[in-house]
Amino acid sequence: MQVFQELHLTNFSATPLRLSRVMVVDAQDGHLLAAWIGDALRQRFALIGAAATTPDLLVPPGRRGVVYIEWPTHGQAPRAVEHVVEYTAQPDASTVVVRGARATVSYPTGAALGPPLRGGPWVAIHGAGWATGHRRVFNVVDGTARIPGRFAIDWVRVDAAGHLARGDRDVPSNWLGYGVDVLAVADATVVAVRDSMAESSSVSGNPKHVLAEDAGNFVTIRLGDGRYAFYEHLRPGSIVVGPGQRVHRGDVLGGLGFTGASTGPHLHFHVADGPSPIGAEGRPFALDAFDLLGSYDDLGQLGKAAWKPRREDEAEQRRGEWPAENAVVRFPD
Repeated sequence: MQVFQELHLTNFSATPLRLSRVMVVDAQDGHLLAAWIGDALRQRFALIGAAATTPDLLVPPGRRGVVYIEWPTHGQAPRAVEHVVEYTAQPDASTVVVRGARATVSYPTGAALGPPLRGGPWVAIHGAGWATGHRRVFNVVDGTARIPGRFAIDWVRVDAAGHLARGDRDVPSNWLGYGVDVLAVADATVVAVRDSMAESSSVSGNPKHVLAEDAGNFVTIRLGDGRYAFYEHLRPGSIVVGPGQRVHRGDVLGGLGFTGASTGPHLHFHVADGPSPIGAEGRPFALDAFDLLGSYDDLGQLGKAAWKPRREDEAEQRRGEWPAENAVVRFPD
């Protein structure tokens, strides 16, 4: 199990501050849980309102940086953590160490979910280290910044050779996953639907969208434990449910498409704590069953080369897991 956090660091001083080390400790006994320095810290740090990453780890006066961190629990479950931050004040480079930013750790409590799709192979596209991936995209709605896609997965259909489409990949309907059924992951209630957005006739011609249209056509369902599941970029005219309707696990909600902010036909799926696609905090989830077929070590090879089969020492059948980054999986038909 991994804990995902964002540590916000605001410089209220009149001098630049350079971050040098971040540690997470158990708030109860001070036990070190994780630490980052050097390149590992640079890869996780971004200055708000600047480039996606800030190589020099510098927080200018009046600015805020965010450290996007994930750390494994290794079987432990601390109830609360604190953070030890080491930085140097410029220009004299005097070192300061502070401990604080206490946070309660919330662990998943909801039931594992059913498959959002059938069959496969499907690539579970996500990456905690991507500077512009779902994990690091803040949306500001009603004055509050949130990360709806903290645990989001983009599901893309491939074949055994890694192909994405039959024929011209610039034609959305040629993609292998285009039009397939998307499924309710649990018994739930539909709370929101949008099926009014048109679809670009070509992948390359998909225009820019405003934030409110990024999800394209979508369905939102309220799960029994108060979480909400989101299905985005659905095909126009494919949605077969409406707000207030009760659905059961495995029911068809609509079809995979290419609406909204999308680089190719896929299903964007995430779980959050509220009904808004852009105005809720992303929450963890697990899928109750899938077969692990392999993975892409380099996602740049997606659509160019075959995926790598799983190692012989890895279990094929997975239960109660969130698929690993860029895993290739198969769901029950």
